[in-house]
Amino acid sequence: MNLISEAEAGIRTLYDTTQKGFVGDASAGQNHINAWVHYLRSGDQKVLGPIVQELEALTTHIGNNNAAGMATAFQRMGELTAQAALGTHNFQGNGDKIRELSQKLITAAGNLRLVAKTQPAQH
Repeated sequence: MNLISEAEAGIRTLYDTTQKGFVGDASAGQNHINAWVHYLRSGDQKVLGPIVQELEALTTHIGNNNAAGMATAFQRMGELTAQAALGTHNFQGNGDKIRELSQKLITAAGNLRLVAKTQPAQH
């Protein structure tokens, strides 16, 4: 399994699930997140704990159709992913791929902020 490709596909799935006025089936996005939470918890790297927490927050925001909350979670995951990649340098380019993934998460956050502006206020 290519983890970077899986993560990119997951970001696309989550964004597609949530961007169209929240009329889709939120469980598709939540199931994808749950699979990543399970995978990340199986690792022993402490750096992954905050990313798992943001994924769990994202699940809640998806369930509540809260685009602003999703944007915040995507932004934070992008920042945490970039931090995790700081010391990753190898000939395979894994650090560069992780940094690119970070940028995609932050881009998704920006797109969700635009969606949130058209969404009714959360109570």
